[in-house]
Amino acid sequence: KKNKVRKLGEVLVMGCNMSLPEKVHFFLTGEVGSGKSTVLNKTLAMLAVSYGGFKTYFGDDRASPDKKLYINQAALPPRFSEQHIAAHFREGKPPAPVLDAFNILGAGYIKNARENSCISVMDECGTIEKDADMFKKEVLNALDDDKPVLGVLKLRASGWAEKIRNHPKVNIITVDEVNRDSLPQLLYKTLATIIGSKL
Repeated sequence: KKNKVRKLGEVLVMGCNMSLPEKVHFFLTGEVGSGKSTVLNKTLAMLAVSYGGFKTYFGDDRASPDKKLYINQAALPPRFSEQHIAAHFREGKPPAPVLDAFNILGAGYIKNARENSCISVMDECGTIEKDADMFKKEVLNALDDDKPVLGVLKLRASGWAEKIRNHPKVNIITVDEVNRDSLPQLLYKTLATIIGSKL
């Protein structure tokens, strides 16, 4: 049991009765299917506070090599309109990002969350958006802020994603089948303490 908790780092090992941590942002990473988005969604449900930001998701064609990735506000149901397409996937080719989706929609969702929500959601950050400069700027602006971010970071993302991974206010948490059931409660306790101090 102790090993499960240690994966969260010093902040969560110490529990809630502590001074507020300098690292106020939490990014989940792990293999595909490890439960990252499930942990994120369960944590948000327990917090029961206003949240904003973005989520990316596939449609019914997710099992196909030719598919689309969509983006929408984190607190709203998925939308599968042309406007919300963030990237096109084609068999044998690298993903083709729709930069306006990241730079206009995604950046706007992040900015709005910083101004109007208790917590910002970023699900997920990785490499597809590496050329979306406005989007990346809003992500890093949010990380420089003290309003907590709960996000997902692609496991083997490199390049600009290293700025997230190495940010002094970011905790990286690896999700696996051993710890994924206990993570939502632990994240809830820490984030509730952080959010409560800012209300």
